[in-house]
Amino acid sequence: MVFCEVKYKSGPAWGDPLEMVTTEKIRRVRRAAEVWLAFRPQYRGYAVRFDVVAVRGRELQCLKGAF
Repeated sequence: MVFCEVKYKSGPAWGDPLEMVTTEKIRRVRRAAEVWLAFRPQYRGYAVRFDVVAVRGRELQCLKGAF
């Protein structure tokens, strides 16, 4: 099971998309995943991974198991 945060920035003037994945954002995504899984017992025991995808124009960077 993969939970993924996708961040997009239209240009370098606004910083890098990965900079937007803060400690607080990670906490919120993990908590949302925990709640989602708690209401779906059929997924109990599945391996869980958290990824981040940064979109820079047409370029994608995927950080698997980022948090």
